[in-house]
Amino acid sequence: MAISLGKLVFVCIFLILCVEMPRSLANEYVVGDKRGWNPGVDYHPWAYGKSFRVGDVLHFFYAPKVIDVASVDISSYALCDSNIKTFYKDNSGQTSITLDKSGPYYFISTSKQGCSEGLKLELHVI
Repeated sequence: MAISLGKLVFVCIFLILCVEMPRSLANEYVVGDKRGWNPGVDYHPWAYGKSFRVGDVLHFFYAPKVIDVASVDISSYALCDSNIKTFYKDNSGQTSITLDKSGPYYFISTSKQGCSEGLKLELHVI
């Protein structure tokens, strides 16, 4: 049983679309919008009402080497303590994080004026 060239081309195009289509539907978010990732910003209202999906990208903008962003577990988030469990940490001033799985994500700043002054974000990815 031979497969025609036309059918083979159709299957290849279909597979490419299945892989690429979800990526093209991803959203990019600047955390905190114009205010960025800074102390004194309440990130709960910023995240409220947004539907974060697998493949979306978060962009954190902040003062480099003064403030940072860390991806942490729920205990670290609740206690503002990055010594418990930190998955990722960056202080470059421009951090982009792709939400690569569904479920909760927790972000804090470990700087002196960080988490305790509101630099924390919890969101859920569907």
